[in-house]
Amino acid sequence: MNIESYDRAKQVQQFDDSKTGVKGLVDSGITTIPCFFIHPPETLSDIKPNSTTRPDAQLIPTIDLSDLRPTIVQKIASASRDLGFFQIVNHGIEPEVLERLIGAIKGFHEQLAEIKAPVCCREMNRGVSFFCNVDLFRSKATSWRYSIRFLYS
Repeated sequence: MNIESYDRAKQVQQFDDSKTGVKGLVDSGITTIPCFFIHPPETLSDIKPNSTTRPDAQLIPTIDLSDLRPTIVQKIASASRDLGFFQIVNHGIEPEVLERLIGAIKGFHEQLAEIKAPVCCREMNRGVSFFCNVDLFRSKATSWRYSIRFLYS
């Protein structure tokens, strides 16, 4: 791509307006990653590399809700700070319910763009939001992901 003709703001706006996300890009048959997903050289040094020096570096922290409350709180704080995610076990949700939930989320993502469009937004105060990066228009590079968020009152 000719760098002089690259207009990131325009491409990001077109991507956002399409309301199809990364799945829409893949479904369209793209053969190259759009430039707005690629970090510019000046920001690469700011990206933290994955640490592979620890033998447990690839493990997802597991939080057991049957533990004592102070232990649970400490483990959640640690996992959130260190990795940003964790798995919860012994939460009391039946495996069949989890399977149905995962199936429903997969089904949602497979819907036609027109069906997903009404909830495709960046407004965090809505009950349901389907969105790409919250900071899509401010970040130097877009993450290759789409998220669905539910707000419960």
